[in-house]
Amino acid sequence: MRYTSSRRRRGKMATDVSVEAYGAYVPRLRVEASEFEEAWGSFDARGVEEKRVPDADEDSVTMAVEAVEDALRRSAYSKGEVGTLVLGTTTPPIEEGEVGAQVAEILGMKTNTEVVVHSGSARAGVRSLVTACRSVETDEDMNASVAVASDCPLGKPDDSIDHAGGAGAVAFVVGEEGDVNVKDTASYTQEFSGTRFRERGEKAVKKYGAKAYERDAYTTVVSGAYEAISPNDTQNAVLAPTAPDADMPYRAGRAVGTDVYETASSMGDTGTASALFGVLEAWRNDEDKVVAVGYGDGASADAVHLVGSLSGDWERKTGMKTVTYTEYLRRRGHVVDEGGDA
Repeated sequence: MRYTSSRRRRGKMATDVSVEAYGAYVPRLRVEASEFEEAWGSFDARGVEEKRVPDADEDSVTMAVEAVEDALRRSAYSKGEVGTLVLGTTTPPIEEGEVGAQVAEILGMKTNTEVVVHSGSARAGVRSLVTACRSVETDEDMNASVAVASDCPLGKPDDSIDHAGGAGAVAFVVGEEGDVNVKDTASYTQEFSGTRFRERGEKAVKKYGAKAYERDAYTTVVSGAYEAISPNDTQNAVLAPTAPDADMPYRAGRAVGTDVYETASSMGDTGTASALFGVLEAWRNDEDKVVAVGYGDGASADAVHLVGSLSGDWERKTGMKTVTYTEYLRRRGHVVDEGGDA
């Protein structure tokens, strides 16, 4: 059943809140779309040319750690000065347990660091940024907070979710002084049930395959969140949305009449991290007004309006390795050896 009612919420930042630095982690392994076409006769991830693949020792925790360390290296803060750490992921390595504590422990953060985890929806990446911003806004003693989105979505080998599924992590250091002002936040909710989901105990994400319905849900909710930001503020602001492939984001961009930035075409679907990777891509192209929209199927979205930009290179330049489709199946656990090793 679809409910036609919707909810919008806007929230101006009461104090100056800024993104002061960013960090990213891109896995070294990649697989090209042509490998899937040869194996299946088609590649069902629209617009994706290649994607990143997590290695056997990489998951949402290890990638998050790498991204946060990269962000702190670019910032003026040490690990001990981070008051809040917020993690967004749909692929925690455990179903129940303090996965955020694992990240904080590996990073060597203080035991009194507040740790928050958002999960269960690809919206969680931008939601983590909203939470980090509000922690700085409401706590006058806060030096800095860190939001990190880390993901590696998995589907069944023969479906579009797995064909698109990539991997990566992005972290933002948030404080009161920085080159990127967090000007506004907003949210939008309207129920579109069954578009994409993962049942309890399952590793693979599923969807019903009603493409027109899925596109309507995505476009309606992403554009609704973008438009919930003040129209005066979003003039000339580009869109960096959650990107399940390299086609859907542009549908939302056309709906609101603005340019779109995404990295799904070269990295695949990075889940909670995809909107933040889109922000990095916008900054690399000298955009200084960006609305990041985190979309969660079902459906809800968060929007964050960022004014300003941060320079720097985030793409992995060395150590890259292209894997075959057979290697990809082993890396992602779709094929298991007789001895039980993937």
